Amino acid sequence: MANKTRWLGCGPWHEDNESELISWTAQPPYTGLVKGDYYHAELYYSGRWGAKGHKGMLDVAVKDGNIVFAEFNENTMDNYYVRHFQGLSKRRTEFQFFQDFHDKRRSVAYGTVLANGFKYVEDQILEKQDLAGDFDLLHGASFSMKSMIGLTKDVDAQIKDPNHKKQLYYGYVENFGYGLTGWLQVVVEDGKIVRCFYDEIFADHTAEIVYDDLKQFYRQSKYESSTYEDPFPTGWDRHAWLVCFKELSDQLNAKVCQTQDMFDIAGLPCVDGPDMGVVWDKPREDEAPLVSDSDATARSVERPRSPVWNNYLRMAKVLHDEMVKDGILK
Repeated sequence: MANKTRWLGCGPWHEDNESELISWTAQPPYTGLVKGDYYHAELYYSGRWGAKGHKGMLDVAVKDGNIVFAEFNENTMDNYYVRHFQGLSKRRTEFQFFQDFHDKRRSVAYGTVLANGFKYVEDQILEKQDLAGDFDLLHGASFSMKSMIGLTKDVDAQIKDPNHKKQLYYGYVENFGYGLTGWLQVVVEDGKIVRCFYDEIFADHTAEIVYDDLKQFYRQSKYESSTYEDPFPTGWDRHAWLVCFKELSDQLNAKVCQTQDMFDIAGLPCVDGPDMGVVWDKPREDEAPLVSDSDATARSVERPRSPVWNNYLRMAKVLHDEMVKDGILK
């Protein structure tokens, strides 16, 4: 492998680097629908200079005694030495590019990034169907994974504790077919939704992403990426929605938890307005006429409905119907 260039700055990661990258995946760990009892454990470590440290997390779902979902993640400490990555989730963000393509000689030497280490242990959990045993770590595994491996024992203790608060997990993954995958995760406690998290994740390879302006966000998710913003859709010479995807998702979560209605999106950002449909499923038509040739008119034109909502509502119906069938929701 050729020597990597040292990191000298931050910004959106360009697809020109793709052929030089270590292999890792940002995709959800399952396809279709998964459900089961839900367990979550976390810890902080390596805190210094007033910060609590990095936050390590492990999510697990168990169905009929079988582990059907296990995923690690980590957020960097708030005073991380690179400001761009302070408080940032590592798994589906630019951090993996930073760790691989820039400045990390260990990653180059061992051919792995943190996401590889996560998946390596997750695969063992699913294969062994055991959280209490010992797990192999990738050669050259980072300090993060060595610190977080104890979370498996914490979750195992929760599973075996008859007094542990019972929560249910419902997750649904759908590949939209044009370089985006939707992932909706709902957690229910005492018959009430306590979390409704929706994300859209870009394909691992730019060739799978149809819309050229989105290729630079490969191997990232819309929610986690610190640089993602919606490109201008065909016919627009400016931002059409003026909302960050993370904000949109957070407001959705807050409303669903408050109303207990997965389909009531009234009042959320970019719900009203003309429905442009999928938007990102075909190449941009650069010669398409603009919505308005007048700058003043363009600023006042009715803004369209975000394509996120049709995706979310379609996926929400899948999970809602499953929860009603199970008697979890009415």
